[in-house]
Amino acid sequence: AFFNASFNNGGGVPVYVMLPLNTINNDGTLNNPDGINANLKTLAGANVYGVLIDVWFGVVEQTEKQYNFKAYLQLADMCKTAGLKLQTVMSFHECGGNVGDACDIPLPPWVLQTENIWYKDQQGNEDHEYISLFADHVGIFPSGRTPHQVYADYIGAFITTFKEYLGDTIPEIQVGLGPAGEMRYPAYPL
Repeated sequence: AFFNASFNNGGGVPVYVMLPLNTINNDGTLNNPDGINANLKTLAGANVYGVLIDVWFGVVEQTEKQYNFKAYLQLADMCKTAGLKLQTVMSFHECGGNVGDACDIPLPPWVLQTENIWYKDQQGNEDHEYISLFADHVGIFPSGRTPHQVYADYIGAFITTFKEYLGDTIPEIQVGLGPAGEMRYPAYPL
């Protein structure tokens, strides 16, 4: 074959398939675990190298400093069993309202209740898709943490929780870069 998706068999390139945005429900549970497991086995049978999943801030940290990675752990186990890699994206932005969004995952409630941390357009409309970079080093949350500390704590909790998977099942951790994962001008509303 001209294109060999199997990286492990020599040649070809590692192909990752992005899982649906709503693979993990807003309540922190897997959306149709039996279907996901069957799909992972099908992908593995097609010599796909791995899958990519958003690790949603708004799902995992509903309460400040309390992390629920349970469904992501289930998914990591499923990937490991199927022989697939799991590429993760720490998504510190909301999901919803953009092209292709099939779900609505807002930022955590304790973040949305915080004032003066949002980008604004020239009419004063706030963009609640993600926290302004200008607030990164200001202790604005109930715990006194800065957004930068919140992100570091979140990733630290992820690393602690998934230590047995890192480097093998989870070869890479990415960080989302804003609304819809884009670097679009922050005060430019859709």
